[in-house]
Amino acid sequence: MKFAAGLTVSGVIGFIIIEALKLMMPAVTVWIIGILTILLKIILIGIVIFVVLALVGIGYFFYKRAQRAELEV
Repeated sequence: MKFAAGLTVSGVIGFIIIEALKLMMPAVTVWIIGILTILLKIILIGIVIFVVLALVGIGYFFYKRAQRAELEV
């Protein structure tokens, strides 16, 4: 009987934990998705800034190269 009582108590505790998790999971899921969204935005903004700086650098390089070519002619 003691064994059966232990199983019953662990079953009830497990049921309560599962029900509590069912209540908390939507909030936790929304929170995690929100953090992932913010991280994705930061990464995408970083990529855009990198691409813009690279394009400005390449444009500056070709501008200086064209100026040197005009001076040599």
